[in-house]
Amino acid sequence: MKLLILIILTIFQVQAKDEFLKNLPCADQVYGHIDALGEPLKWSLVEKGVVSSKLKNGGDVKLSVKGEKTLVESNSHGVEFSGYYLKPLCALSITKMSSANGGFTDLDLNNLLIKSKAGIIYVWSPHMSLSVFELVEMKKYAKKLKVDITVLMDLNSDAKFSKNIVSEYKLPVEYLKRVNSRKLEAFGSNIHFPSMVLYKNGKLIKRIPGFNGEKEFKRLIKEYL
Repeated sequence: MKLLILIILTIFQVQAKDEFLKNLPCADQVYGHIDALGEPLKWSLVEKGVVSSKLKNGGDVKLSVKGEKTLVESNSHGVEFSGYYLKPLCALSITKMSSANGGFTDLDLNNLLIKSKAGIIYVWSPHMSLSVFELVEMKKYAKKLKVDITVLMDLNSDAKFSKNIVSEYKLPVEYLKRVNSRKLEAFGSNIHFPSMVLYKNGKLIKRIPGFNGEKEFKRLIKEYL
């Protein structure tokens, strides 16, 4: 009898979760937001009107609905975030955002160099217009570059200003993870913003300051990676 009740409850939970995800306010914007964070492993119904999931590459995300508003809470890529999308405009409003675990540290860098054979670390500042412009453009062609790209923000950026820039230009929230690595700093990543640091086979191999663009990105990847 207990098993039957458990099965029935599970069926109702699955149906409620699926119905919830199907009818999210601002669903397209919310799912686009989640795609930028990572791939949800399995959505679970936490309570009525609330679902959550672990993310494939680490972290978690929670969604809840209040009327015409979908609230998003996440802890991913070292950034703790909460915000919402509200009909009819469905623009992102950020209510809280902070770097967790001290940002991207030397330990994170070591793990990245072990995990990824080759790639680019892109360090930007919300106070530098070319940084913002390049990130907006990069969103359009980043996948075509076919290389791992890690985006980190200047450690000393103003928190409120940074939050407003990410919201205004619809940049992924993980771009707010601050660079806090002495190894990257010694390699010159903070001398100029934006800056790219290229790595390959466990080593930092090249720092390239300034704006580049898609064509130059492809040339640099071909030459160094």
